[in-house]
Amino acid sequence: MSYPLDQITALAKANGELVLKFAEIARSGGEEYAQIGSKAATLFVDQLKELKPGTVPSFKSEAVTSLFGEVEKSREASVSKIKAAVDEWQGSWKDLLSQTTNQQELSDTFRTWFQPLTKQLSVAEPEKAKAPAAPAPAKAFATA
Repeated sequence: MSYPLDQITALAKANGELVLKFAEIARSGGEEYAQIGSKAATLFVDQLKELKPGTVPSFKSEAVTSLFGEVEKSREASVSKIKAAVDEWQGSWKDLLSQTTNQQELSDTFRTWFQPLTKQLSVAEPEKAKAPAAPAPAKAFATA
């Protein structure tokens, strides 16, 4: 027999794995952007080396277009990795929740655990509305 704590633990594990995948995607994307930035800086410096006094630099459009192409490829790769990670995460949630033998017991466990939080949030909202405005700053005494 499966207990709600087993499903909750498995769901938490799935959430943790999703966060780790997002961190890995961000790290690898950052490395790719750093490499592209390095190429752009090299291109810029090489163009400036060839610059003669009194002339305006004309950056080679094919090189700039190539850099933008690399940025776009990197972005698309990151988006596809994120989509795959989210799809896998959704699949694991779906599988775990479909295996739950007693959905009501799982729902009750979640409700019990988060009831103090929901009560606290529902009480905090009206208090924000009733909170008095900040006191006016004290006026300095005039000396004559």
